[in-house]
Amino acid sequence: MLFDVRTLQRDGWTVVTVVGDVDLANLPAFKQHADAVTGERIALDLAGVDHLDPSTLGVVHALHLRARRRGAPFVVICPPGRPRELLRETGVDRVVDVVETIEALAQSS
Repeated sequence: MLFDVRTLQRDGWTVVTVVGDVDLANLPAFKQHADAVTGERIALDLAGVDHLDPSTLGVVHALHLRARRRGAPFVVICPPGRPRELLRETGVDRVVDVVETIEALAQSS
């Protein structure tokens, strides 16, 4: 299973970019990486995610809450597909801002 997570800077945003399958097997690595993220504006890029297991949504919520406590905007980048459907089905998209492309971050400032 392919999985990678990295933090990049883009247009004033700290972007956590995840690629591959995000599931219980790589949840510890995803959580550890997410716990280390800081920044004035934080985005979680799930555009490269093929499978997002519901058990990993706690990490998404934790990133959102940490950003919110600091007064930092938080956005999830997730195009249409299975991961986006999971965000909708679980109501995550009602709690956090979700955009389809990384280019949309410029409008989410």
